[in-house]
Amino acid sequence: MNQNDILTTPPDFIPYQSTLADRVVLVTGAASEIGSAVVLAAAKSGAAVLMLDRKQRSMTALYDAICDQGLAQPMMIEFDMVRADSRAFETLGTSLLAQFPEIHGLVHCAMWGAALTPAPHAEMETWSQVLNQQLIKPMYLTKTLCPNLNHPNPVSIIFTVMDIGRVGRAYWGAVGAAFASVENLCESLSAEFFDYKTRVNTVDPGKVKTAIRKHFYPGETDEGLREANDTEIVNAYLYLLSDASNQQTAKRFSVTPLAG
Repeated sequence: MNQNDILTTPPDFIPYQSTLADRVVLVTGAASEIGSAVVLAAAKSGAAVLMLDRKQRSMTALYDAICDQGLAQPMMIEFDMVRADSRAFETLGTSLLAQFPEIHGLVHCAMWGAALTPAPHAEMETWSQVLNQQLIKPMYLTKTLCPNLNHPNPVSIIFTVMDIGRVGRAYWGAVGAAFASVENLCESLSAEFFDYKTRVNTVDPGKVKTAIRKHFYPGETDEGLREANDTEIVNAYLYLLSDASNQQTAKRFSVTPLAG
């Protein structure tokens, strides 16, 4: 199989209440549409979920929903990845290592909007900001959590991406370059972590009703868009978090478009 082939979740994969039992999973952008769907699905599959987002109050309703269902109590982590400096990341890492010496899943769902600009009009500050948000800060969080991820049990790291990082298009320069770099980072990390039972993959959830998609496609209708909690979307993440994907690393996954 070619390195750049796009994969989909095996059709026979069915998550159960015990699929992620006894596992700790950290999800960034936990209050976002896709992030919250992944958090809830992981909790329903038995995981203890660490929810990381910029403001705690944005995660409260999700926290209550998980507790009301009698699932493993999640943890809310108020942390602004964009504004955080290296010291803030190190403090976060020290705190998490003391409480959770083993983290079995790291799911990057946080995304940020940016202006789409023709190359002749691009500004250095915009490129710097986009790369910082979409590439550097997720990479630095992954680096920070390496002590939590370096243990004998299987570990899964998932980066949420957009298809613009796989095929470039006009005006998407900074955003496309950032997500293309995330794909490359995934392959690099996978090669480095190969001996540590840590697999690293990317997921493009496709066309989803999210605020970030509305930002990039303001004139688009909801026709042909999936809900963030669509089964095919959450199953893509659950598959990569589960033992069913233990042989998958440095791969690019996508959710198939809606028919019609």
